[in-house]
Amino acid sequence: MIRKIYYYKKEGISSDLDSIKAVLRQKGVKLIDIRVCKYVEIDFFDEDDEDKVVRLLGKPLFTNCERCSFEELFFNFRFWEAHEELEKKWKVEEDIQKKKYLQSLILISASLIKYCKGEVNVSDKLLSNALSLIAELPEELLPLFYINFALDP
Repeated sequence: MIRKIYYYKKEGISSDLDSIKAVLRQKGVKLIDIRVCKYVEIDFFDEDDEDKVVRLLGKPLFTNCERCSFEELFFNFRFWEAHEELEKKWKVEEDIQKKKYLQSLILISASLIKYCKGEVNVSDKLLSNALSLIAELPEELLPLFYINFALDP
């Protein structure tokens, strides 16, 4: 199964997300979640559901990005995809301090996902965990981690 995310304007989608979820699932869409931030994100598994989603909600503004950088995704409020990009790097990183740095960025992205879903308490806990990880890192290395991370696509 291929995971897809379709992005829609907030103005074009009803604010009753529960009813949208119910309709999509009733029509057989293998829906994972709907998140709202800068855009409404329809997150689903694609097994011919692509056409169903378009028939029900219209053509999306865009879909998930195959070749976007963390920075492009994060600063465009596409926190789920940013989180996924970071996890790819985190899984192969061997340096423990760099791994902690990446993990803190993953937690910040996850925190923002939860915040967009209205789960403020969970968001706060994830952000606190991220800040704790950052606090464990040598202060003089943080700019170097950032530069190294930004230059390593």
